[in-house]
Amino acid sequence: MHEVDQELRARRADGQIVQLPALLYLVAENVDGRRTYDEIAARVTEASGRGVAAEDVKFLIEEKLVPLGIVAGADGKQAAAQKADPFLALKFKVALVPERVVRSVTTIFYPFFFPPVIVAAVVALVAVDIWMFFFHGIAQAARSLVYNPVLLFGLLGLVVVGTALHEIGHATAARYGGAKPGVMGAGIYVVWPAFYTDVTDAYRLGRGGRLRTDLGGIYFNALFALGTAGVYFLTGFEPLLILVLVQHFQILQQLLPFLRLDGYYILSDLTGVPDLFARIKPTLKSLLPGKKDDRAEALKPWVRATVVAWIVLLIPVLLLTFGVLIVNAPRIFATAYDSFLVHWDKASDGFGSGATGRGALSTVQMVTLALPAVGMTLSMSRAGSRAFVGGWRWSEGAPIRRLGVISGTAGILALLGFVWYPNGEYRPIQRDERA
Repeated sequence: MHEVDQELRARRADGQIVQLPALLYLVAENVDGRRTYDEIAARVTEASGRGVAAEDVKFLIEEKLVPLGIVAGADGKQAAAQKADPFLALKFKVALVPERVVRSVTTIFYPFFFPPVIVAAVVALVAVDIWMFFFHGIAQAARSLVYNPVLLFGLLGLVVVGTALHEIGHATAARYGGAKPGVMGAGIYVVWPAFYTDVTDAYRLGRGGRLRTDLGGIYFNALFALGTAGVYFLTGFEPLLILVLVQHFQILQQLLPFLRLDGYYILSDLTGVPDLFARIKPTLKSLLPGKKDDRAEALKPWVRATVVAWIVLLIPVLLLTFGVLIVNAPRIFATAYDSFLVHWDKASDGFGSGATGRGALSTVQMVTLALPAVGMTLSMSRAGSRAFVGGWRWSEGAPIRRLGVISGTAGILALLGFVWYPNGEYRPIQRDERA
């Protein structure tokens, strides 16, 4: 039985990573445009310890590697392989910071990944946490915000700065390991706007380099928290401690392995499974009596056990997350629409009275309100369409299955109609509601 090796990955020209079986990887590794099939076969035979003939190499190249887009065809052109569309991936990505600027920025932060600096930062963060949580507390910081709510605007601005540093941490960690970071940008993740950094090149690093890249973001969150604490010790400005607390919450959020956050990629690189979501179906299938799937059987026992445990925890989390979104969608959209109209009036008044800054601010808020609504609509429709298409293909040629898919779809649509249209009106969330 072949066991999945996390190192056997190839990167296509378009940046997509493809995991390959050992023999196919060896063939791809020895294709350089000059070696003959006989020469490649000899090298693969020596490296693998298996007898591989020139005809085998020709078949693997023409029937496997060329269609995958790993090797160019005889005409020198690369096959237009289908672009991967992973579940719960970032959508509507827009590059904001070009690659050359990212490289310049990582040059500044590069020394933070020297081992002595990392050790010092971890020790300092532990000391600050002990002082803040067990001795000083955050009551006075919270009180300062309550009595001066205008400070929240500054706090939110600094949170955005911390989020940007998080992405710089990923890019710098990738470069420190020898990979080439790409562009930085923004997109829509499920329902909310999110930053991203292209660190695809880190997949060619070893496990340690990939894990460093995965952890680089939360490491920079920790550095930002330390810097903020340092400013507090110099100024005594209590609200800064709330920012330190927020950075800790962001670290905990990023470590969750259920959505495609840092924790997901950490788990993926620890187990050597590039796309855990793609393993859900074969893993569940292999758990059924008498059912086997090569994609699950190929995993090492401890990796398979880890993936099973992850799936067992993942399914209720996803059901709860999307269930809450679906049930509350009418109220969320109604509240967003009502708020949108309020900001529309403010923007009109601002531009009409010559207060361009106030009008521009209201316009930005309207766009910000629209993004989660658009993201929610697209995420729900995409998940629903993928489920329906998958069910339709599964039931092809089987009337009983097809009837089940149609009946199930009709039942789900009826349930959504009941949940989303209980009494014919969408009422915005009121001030005195506690739900």
